[in-house]
Amino acid sequence: NGHGTHVAGTMAAAENNAGVVGVAPGAKLLIVKVLDKNGSGQYEWIINGIHYAIEQKADIISMSLGGPVDLPELHDAIKKAVDNNILVVCAAGNDGDGKDATDELDYPGCYNEVISVGAVNLERRSSDFSNSNNEIDLVAPGEEILSTYKDGKYATLSGTSMATPHVSGAMALIKDFANKSFERKLTVPELYAQLIKRTVPLGNSPKVEGNGLLYLTAAEYLSQMFKEKAAALVKELQTR
Repeated sequence: NGHGTHVAGTMAAAENNAGVVGVAPGAKLLIVKVLDKNGSGQYEWIINGIHYAIEQKADIISMSLGGPVDLPELHDAIKKAVDNNILVVCAAGNDGDGKDATDELDYPGCYNEVISVGAVNLERRSSDFSNSNNEIDLVAPGEEILSTYKDGKYATLSGTSMATPHVSGAMALIKDFANKSFERKLTVPELYAQLIKRTVPLGNSPKVEGNGLLYLTAAEYLSQMFKEKAAALVKELQTR
């Protein structure tokens, strides 16, 4: 129905001077269809899809989907993927009410083993629809996202589904970079740490934004920000 095509484009659309460019245009995609043409389905289909991705030795499983039921079999499939050193990135869900005092839980998005992604708009404000809970890991752009769509078209969509592939694409880049830098394959916890190093706090509750906004050049950004603040402080002291 176009949803998966949109998500795939955000992750890895080719850099070919046409349409949009994905976060990781050099990544290879394993497309696993687990929902029907209306965007709905059964948990069993999702579980089977996860097991298939494990068998195919995927590096990252990205799931822009979720439901209200905490199913042990689904959780077991997630844990098996992580045990096979596969990063699992999931949408936090779109049942938010704009308040961090209430929790909205979607599965598999709120399992501790997954990287749970909330959404912000292009002004870096938290999206009202984005679920809030203690399992949110970080946020990424999820409103008015332009990407590939069915029938060779492009579309602008919103949701934590749109935020998730930004993080999945980033994880592909981070994993490639980190493995080369460390000259070995990093574990899931090590790669997660590399991801969180590349976030910038936005000042919201952790239940809304987790560790902050995905920002691949966070170190450089924060360094420059601290330099500017230090320079401003020195100037203020000099004028006193």
